[in-house]
Amino acid sequence: MKNFRFWRGIMGALLAFSIYTLLVVPLVHGITTPNTITLTPSEYAARADVSPSTVTGNDTDTEKYITVKLLGLIPIKKILVDILPFDTILVGGMPIGICGEIDGVLVTHDTADGTLQKGDLIQTVDGLTVKSCADFTNAIANKSAVEITLIRNGTTLKRHFILDEELGLRDTTNGVGMLTFINPENNQFSALGHQMTDFETGTAVNLRGGAVHTVSTYGIIKTQGKQTGVLQSSVQANATPQGSITQGNYFGITGCLTPDSTILDTATTTMPVATRYYVHPGKATLRTSLDGTTVEEFDCEILKTRYQERRRNKSMVIRITDPRLLDATGGIIHGMSGSPIIQDGHLVGALTHALTHDPAKGYALYIDFIAH
Repeated sequence: MKNFRFWRGIMGALLAFSIYTLLVVPLVHGITTPNTITLTPSEYAARADVSPSTVTGNDTDTEKYITVKLLGLIPIKKILVDILPFDTILVGGMPIGICGEIDGVLVTHDTADGTLQKGDLIQTVDGLTVKSCADFTNAIANKSAVEITLIRNGTTLKRHFILDEELGLRDTTNGVGMLTFINPENNQFSALGHQMTDFETGTAVNLRGGAVHTVSTYGIIKTQGKQTGVLQSSVQANATPQGSITQGNYFGITGCLTPDSTILDTATTTMPVATRYYVHPGKATLRTSLDGTTVEEFDCEILKTRYQERRRNKSMVIRITDPRLLDATGGIIHGMSGSPIIQDGHLVGALTHALTHDPAKGYALYIDFIAH
């Protein structure tokens, strides 16, 4: 009798475990899956645990879905799929010069009364949107005072300003970043992986246009203590532009290279892309250039991946493990932002920030956040 109760208990536990693993876990997983996910065309076609489908409303309204099924039979959720425009890309790792047109007007020095401060980004004048210095000039024409909306240290402010002194304003900025990838179908590129920072004021700015140029790299200042090092480079702005900038936002710079761009001559490695759902902690490589011409892959490790349903920064935490890179730079340095991260033979992300307390560590962004 005791043996019967013992085995009945064992069988009951096994049955409960089976129900939990076969029904409860998949059901919860399906229900908590986001309503929209991003996949490459190959990832969409290869989903073995779901059922791909296409719903067409009209010739210009076609949506892709995957249907999550319990036990492969019972539909429990339909997920809209945002499909990337490519499966493979030309992987980057080379520096490019960024000559950007700022989306807004940047104040370059404090006004006498302190109403405007160096680094303020003017957005509107008397309710009119200003995207350039020309817009600002037109908005203040024949006026003695105006209401200005500006962004200061990430905070939106309104200021009443009397036009009784000369203003220092600028609507362009320059910088250097690493090119992340090029779409071989149309030469469209992504670079940098984070918002552009103006070199003079330190203000983070969006870009509404601009041009990309070649870069001259002439040295490395290694990281010392909490002082992050620098890849010393200059933009060859007097040379022929290599392409145009479409926009610059929180997730980097996008644009299109010209068909005769010399940057295309150095981007010869084709690589498949993997979205955030396939990235995992473990070994990886960082592809970058330390001399401006030679692109190399250095060993690194993805320490942590973050579940992010929507586009956000700091997707991954990585650590440089390659002694060659650590000896040359002391860790992750300024100028390396946008360097591609490769895992399992796929481009999965781009380096974005260094951790000041541990220069061998830094943050990276998922590639599907950059590609949109």
